[in-house]
Amino acid sequence: MSEITFTLHCKDGQVCELPVEFDQLFAIGYAGRNLEKTMEHIRELEEQLGVPAPKKIPTIFQMSNQILTQDHELFFVGENTCGEVEYIIITQGEKLYIGLGSDHTDRALESASVPKAKQVSLKPIGRDVWEYEDMKDHWDSIRLRSFQTVGGEEIPYQDGSLADILPVDFLLHELETRVGDVSHSVIFSGTVPVLNGFKYGENFRCEMVDETLGRSLRMDYNIHVISEEER
Repeated sequence: MSEITFTLHCKDGQVCELPVEFDQLFAIGYAGRNLEKTMEHIRELEEQLGVPAPKKIPTIFQMSNQILTQDHELFFVGENTCGEVEYIIITQGEKLYIGLGSDHTDRALESASVPKAKQVSLKPIGRDVWEYEDMKDHWDSIRLRSFQTVGGEEIPYQDGSLADILPVDFLLHELETRVGDVSHSVIFSGTVPVLNGFKYGENFRCEMVDETLGRSLRMDYNIHVISEEER
């Protein structure tokens, strides 16, 4: 089992430390609820980046537990890596928690192997989480946004809602059907569309905003490029 610690924020205002043990880390791909838009995105990736179309959607990628991180200063090989905002499912037996993360991915490597592109990049995750029970009755209204700092200027990168992504119950059913027991797992959900194509910046910032309960989760991290050249 791997271990990670979160801060749990309950809707009644209580805050407490939440130690989590997990034995599997997953990323879900092509998880848009609108199938037509999802297929359009698949064709776009294939045409623009040479990313091969998946055999089945949504896709499920298992990754090493060790690449999950809450660090702020992150290092990636090459200049063509970027993040994408996602909701995170944290399963602890029957209890579910929701967090915020970025499925940071090597876009250049995706054209050769999507699983390897997922695996070689650290997966940043926020420190704060909510109980799923506190938010599921207004789930679709919760917004996801991300921003990138490119050349010193912060620009909007993504803007959507949880209604754009397949819901928790669907994703867990797919995982249980295809993988088996995921009762102690951390799961990246899939993302909302980018606004103006892929950008590669020096900082990635994202947020999940619950206007119904008047609260939000936020995280950001700095992106440092490690040269691909030998020294």
